[in-house]
Amino acid sequence: MADRRGFIRAGGLFATGFAVAGVAAEPVLASTPDPVLPLLGWHAALANRHYEPAVIAVIGSSSSEGVGSSRYGRGYVPMLAGNLCARFPVAGAAGGDVYTAAWGQPSGLWPVALSGGATTSTTGWGLKSAGLKAVGQTVTYPFTGTSVRVWHSVFPGGGAFTVTIDGATVATVGTHGPATDRDATWISPRLEPGHHTIVVTCVTPDVYVHGFAVLHGDENRGIHVYNGGHGGLTSGDFARSAAGWAPRLRTIRPHLVILQLGVNDWRTRVPAATIGRNLKTIIATVRAHTDTSPSFVVYGSPRVAAGRSVQDFTKVSRAWRDVAADDDGGPGGSSAVAYFDLAARQPAPSADNSLGLYCEDLVHMTDRGAAFAADALASFLAP
Repeated sequence: MADRRGFIRAGGLFATGFAVAGVAAEPVLASTPDPVLPLLGWHAALANRHYEPAVIAVIGSSSSEGVGSSRYGRGYVPMLAGNLCARFPVAGAAGGDVYTAAWGQPSGLWPVALSGGATTSTTGWGLKSAGLKAVGQTVTYPFTGTSVRVWHSVFPGGGAFTVTIDGATVATVGTHGPATDRDATWISPRLEPGHHTIVVTCVTPDVYVHGFAVLHGDENRGIHVYNGGHGGLTSGDFARSAAGWAPRLRTIRPHLVILQLGVNDWRTRVPAATIGRNLKTIIATVRAHTDTSPSFVVYGSPRVAAGRSVQDFTKVSRAWRDVAADDDGGPGGSSAVAYFDLAARQPAPSADNSLGLYCEDLVHMTDRGAAFAADALASFLAP
């Protein structure tokens, strides 16, 4: 495989061929012998959004989850979903931020309520699920849409649950089976457009509910975004625990996977080379669990507060770039991994937070900062 690292760095380019602000760069010519088209698969799916869903999956830590936002829905992931749907509309298909995990942060603001049970970090998209261990324990979620899907796990000897929508019991679902199925899904009948409430109630233990996917006229088209953010997790956590999250890719079938990982590793002294290896492992895992030939974006954060790390942050930035440059899973053996460098668009909060893009901890984004990142990403992802 040709080494594209010099190609990307020497011109100061994003992997899509756009110059980093403030860095002089030669234009990428059509005759370039090693073309880098990492977002081609995503752009093709986006063009087909009128006929089939164009799907984005996010694997990330607290910023993806929405920590720092003043309310649920103001993190960069739902804001990005709204931006893309507004920029690339499909008539009659609202689209947007489709998936809500059974639990998460910001604390006290998450829209899913648990009555009993326990949160778990071993299975489910984003390594999140709610384990209902006793009869009568519930997971409740109010939503707006035309259908809802309950994502759950099936384990040998597992339990069963009822599904109630707007006060009426519509199904009893048995989760026991002869084999483990970590991407089981219950799909509701078509609902009248508007506000609804779904309640999952444990009938016999054990029931593991991952979360809810809500569609709003976009069941078979539009732009779908599945947020797998989980605060505190590292690239190593996702690389080591693929058996918990990767099976759900068969349901999601992503055309684009955003990887917002590495800052927690850096803050806890994980070497940059290890971060790069973990990200490559995650990319390989995604490819092994889906047949959509997705594009990838490695999200490069600016330098935040250091935590315990003493490692030079530029080494982490270089590792992010190298993951994109080293890949050969794209068209014609080119890279299918783009590098999104948010640091090229804003000062590092550890040095200057005068615009209020980050919280007082200088790690998590404010509402303004999340909206800024979502705007920048929407532009980056556009054809």
